[in-house]
Amino acid sequence: MQLTESVDIAIIGGGPAGTALALTLCLYSKLTVAVIERTAYNDIRIGEHVSASLLPLLDYLHVKDLFLADNHLPVYNVAAVWGTSFIHTRNSIFNQMGEGYLLKRGEFDAMLAEQVFHHGGQLYLQTKCEEGEQLAGGGWQLSLCDNSGQRHRLEARYLVDATGRQAKIAKRLGANSVTYDRLVGICGLIDFQDNKSKAEEIIVESVSEGWWYSAWLPDGYLIATLMTDVDIMQQQRLHKEQAWSRMLAKTNYTRQRAAGGSLVYPLTVKTAYSHILDCAVGDDWLAVGDAATAFDPLSSMGIGHAIASGCNVGVALIEHFNHQGRLLVEYQSRLEANFETYLKMRRSYYEIETRWTQAPFWQRRATLIPCSV
Repeated sequence: MQLTESVDIAIIGGGPAGTALALTLCLYSKLTVAVIERTAYNDIRIGEHVSASLLPLLDYLHVKDLFLADNHLPVYNVAAVWGTSFIHTRNSIFNQMGEGYLLKRGEFDAMLAEQVFHHGGQLYLQTKCEEGEQLAGGGWQLSLCDNSGQRHRLEARYLVDATGRQAKIAKRLGANSVTYDRLVGICGLIDFQDNKSKAEEIIVESVSEGWWYSAWLPDGYLIATLMTDVDIMQQQRLHKEQAWSRMLAKTNYTRQRAAGGSLVYPLTVKTAYSHILDCAVGDDWLAVGDAATAFDPLSSMGIGHAIASGCNVGVALIEHFNHQGRLLVEYQSRLEANFETYLKMRRSYYEIETRWTQAPFWQRRATLIPCSV
């Protein structure tokens, strides 16, 4: 094994939460940081809608101009068929912050990672953390392996889990994920031979088994995603093209958008469950972003929340290394208070839809009680 230079903080996971944390440390402290990311950001990443309220955070991270130069697709309307068969549209001109954006997700994630490297952070791409040993005197020794089989050792004073909902590191260290639903998104990318009109809006449309999200992506495809529970998906085989298409045909507005198109890739299933770790901070480690708490996509607490989480944890770690650990002491209680507020908001959103109150998907959203794993 090759012994690499040690760092103050090692971050496992190079998504928006991990890179926002790394950038905060690089820009606002002298702490050294390494980000370990298992991909090279060239895998298929589904685009995500973000509001213009993300821009101040990107400005804080010194990447706002780079973001605006990347030509992410502006979104001017968010429309919903929810609680009624009619469509209701909210125009972004009524939002003080202006229009939102549909991200070129791979480019966005790669841009943040590049800036970590540009500002002095170590960046390990296509690399997995195979083992992590907590040292007797404090800190960690990590065993890394890249896609060529080359192995490295990396020493760090502090370890951060930014591995998303799986929370791989935190669970190895004894944390448990308390889940409140079993939501998944079954995503299809639809292409059109003709020059179909592409309205710059997102449509959310509810059905008895869950709800649909659709939007035009910057690369010209239409993404259509069915959000439902994993057991409903399995029972009705909704991850298979025929059943998924049959469910799409039950909609009105989403079906009209997809008319005349064809799937260009196999359907992709993405986990989207709401969860919180019962212990998101420990001795010389913590979890950030979706690893610590994750939310229903209906809440629009995706990438924006991940970046805010990364920035806030960055500030807390800077304070911690300056021997002022108040923010880390309060970290778990703040997560729990925020998550409790989110659960109440989630229930209020789902209560608006009253047409399928006897359907299992909708009955489950009326409770604030964790579900069994």
